[in-house]
Amino acid sequence: MNEKIRELKKCYQKLFGKEIWNDSYIKVTDKDEILLSANKKGLLLLIEALINLCGKDLIGSHYHLDEAGMANKCEKPMIITLVETPGENDW
Repeated sequence: MNEKIRELKKCYQKLFGKEIWNDSYIKVTDKDEILLSANKKGLLLLIEALINLCGKDLIGSHYHLDEAGMANKCEKPMIITLVETPGENDW
């Protein structure tokens, strides 16, 4: 799995590089439910964050999605955490 994550990261960086930050838009709203809204570049930026989180290979690693990070607007901060589930290493 780690090899696949490394390959995915290389491929992603080759396709998008730093330009993905340009014109990206991400918003987290808190109504009756948490709503994550993003334009295409914003979604791709989230994908990069998830790939990097998976690449850390350290249970408990996490990413804060808030206005201090990549979110343009954030009514309720979100934390994305890497956890291990039973049977996960059977992939």
